Amino acid sequence: MKFLPRIVGLTFLALTLTNCSGELSSEKIASRLELSIVKISSRSQSEHITGFFVSGETDVCTVLTTAHFLKKEGETILETNDEKVWDITSVKIFPSNIDLALVTFQPEGKKCNYPALKIGNYENLKIGSSIYISGFPMESEELVPKFVSGTVSSLAQLADGYGVYYQVLNIDGMSGAPVVDVRGEVVAVHGMSDLEIIQSLKSEKTSLYDAQKSTFQQIVERIETYDQLNTFHWGIPINLFQEYRGEAIPHYVSLVSEVGVDYTKLRDLLAAGNWEEADKETAKLILKVAGRGSEKWLRREDLRNLSCKNLSTIDQLWLKHSNGQFGFSVQEKIYDSVSGGWYVWKAYQLGGATKEYYKRYETAFGQKVGWREAGKWKRVWESVNRNTPYVGHLPWGAVVGAGEQGPGWGDIAAAREWASPFERVKLLFFRVDACRL
Repeated sequence: MKFLPRIVGLTFLALTLTNCSGELSSEKIASRLELSIVKISSRSQSEHITGFFVSGETDVCTVLTTAHFLKKEGETILETNDEKVWDITSVKIFPSNIDLALVTFQPEGKKCNYPALKIGNYENLKIGSSIYISGFPMESEELVPKFVSGTVSSLAQLADGYGVYYQVLNIDGMSGAPVVDVRGEVVAVHGMSDLEIIQSLKSEKTSLYDAQKSTFQQIVERIETYDQLNTFHWGIPINLFQEYRGEAIPHYVSLVSEVGVDYTKLRDLLAAGNWEEADKETAKLILKVAGRGSEKWLRREDLRNLSCKNLSTIDQLWLKHSNGQFGFSVQEKIYDSVSGGWYVWKAYQLGGATKEYYKRYETAFGQKVGWREAGKWKRVWESVNRNTPYVGHLPWGAVVGAGEQGPGWGDIAAAREWASPFERVKLLFFRVDACRL
């Protein structure tokens, strides 16, 4: 019995060292991942991928996933663990041919309450290291995640950022899923099987370095040798996410609408640099979004309640195709910078500022964005071109022109509800601010 204390002590030391290593049970890892993974799918196709939450700006939810699925045409949606469906508001594709993308959506509150996964250290991976993957397999139509374990087989550089090769069974459709280590920390983003890698590289006609050609040839030989083509898979090291995150560039704007509005024409006009027609189309879209397409004029309540998602889609399209020069959010910041904000307007309404005093701010804003010249207001698109020096010059029709027709002369009740041009400016920008565009 005199050896019992020593045995107990050694057992306690072993347990302590195991706990200090930070390794988690597979059950614990699976539980943590389940709350943080999402399903990203196309409205028009049956395909889908997986993504997972990462830390980002506080007023949006940010998801990391693979880019190859998102580069396809078609509107995509996102489904979270609580079975809520979200419209994607922005997609940022990573540069340097890295198959990663950051996706964001607007949460219900001011803060994203979904847990972000902890980013680990890819360099800690070794051949033989255990890894775990959790995502939504292609055969699952419901939000039923699949959790699998695997082993790192190789750490070799390949095109599109792929650099971790592992052996895992049956995870078709889980592209974009987190690959985590024994601590439950993300070390890679799951991408493609051997077969998918070959198909992708051939379709893209990607040029490979000598070392990559050797790796590619090994993949070809594996496919020709093994019967289970979906056993061997590739992931993108998470250090590439950390390295290039700040350089992620906008690739496209998801054409999101809550009321069935089609933004295809606006997108095409903007892409072609047809500013005049794009501006007119924007004015029409704002009327449709407000449910006033047939009336062709806006009431105060319409502007106060414009859909944030639809405003965001229109704003993102203008921002993208003008390289950040045009858009509602750009105009709102300029409007606020010349002190034409809510407090000045409220002071005017309450009698704390004269109409003439308030008009100074309208004039200052008009001059700042090029809506006034030689002391006069003008029809903006008559002099607009791609090289206009005025930031915030457009859209104009949606801000001032939409609803210019107004109600009929005999409709006195409707005339009381009609928002005059510069009242529309104020109300629209207050809505833009409330939507956090």
